[in-house]
Amino acid sequence: MQNIVYHTNYELEDTYWWFTARQVIIDKLINTYTDLKPGQTLLDVGCGTGGFTKHMSQSFNMIGLDTSELALEFCRKRGLENLFCGQLNEFPRDKNRIDAITMLDVVEHIPDDNAVVKDVFNLLPSGGYYIMTVPAYQWLWSKHDEVHMHYRRYTKRRINQIIIDAGFNIEFSSYMNSFLFLPAVLKRFLDRLIKKDDSDSKPVDEVSPMLNTIFDSLYKFEANILKLIRIPFGLSVVTIAKKP
Repeated sequence: MQNIVYHTNYELEDTYWWFTARQVIIDKLINTYTDLKPGQTLLDVGCGTGGFTKHMSQSFNMIGLDTSELALEFCRKRGLENLFCGQLNEFPRDKNRIDAITMLDVVEHIPDDNAVVKDVFNLLPSGGYYIMTVPAYQWLWSKHDEVHMHYRRYTKRRINQIIIDAGFNIEFSSYMNSFLFLPAVLKRFLDRLIKKDDSDSKPVDEVSPMLNTIFDSLYKFEANILKLIRIPFGLSVVTIAKKP
């Protein structure tokens, strides 16, 4: 990612609705759809500036992995110390038993998505979990994807087929961030219609404190819905898979 994204994420991860609500949703999905216990070891691949890693360290032994030393410097500012700089296939698997791997909005940054998911499978022991999210729908591609240096967006079927082909069983999968789906779609099409100049697009859309609170509440509410149903559309896909 561009360096400005790391700086922005570090400043906003503890307060901006998209980060805070996603943390809560993933936390609750892990509690609902896995048998992971407090104290087990999770490897957060593409940990970025460490907001999610720090949040999950309240319950688990977290290891943060990223290819950016700048990102890991921000992690250290959060007090995180168990960090690894490098590719997933370079991680010293003989020194660490990993019970689960999280990759939140990471796979879309990697040229060979099939290969990296296979690396996840090879690193995990039998019974290990793979928890991941990706942005949904290629037709929603925007300047935001370019700023974040994405290669692609996904349908649920496409990303799950990659996961299954790697050898995993799907335990849970759904779209999420559905309440803001229609407004986001309308905004994308309006921007294209008026040919909006987005050459100075920022890593995140600025919102007022009131809207931030509203969006945060709406997004977090999905944690309760996802315990009961799979949502048929949304701005992201979330999947929990298990190695046989």
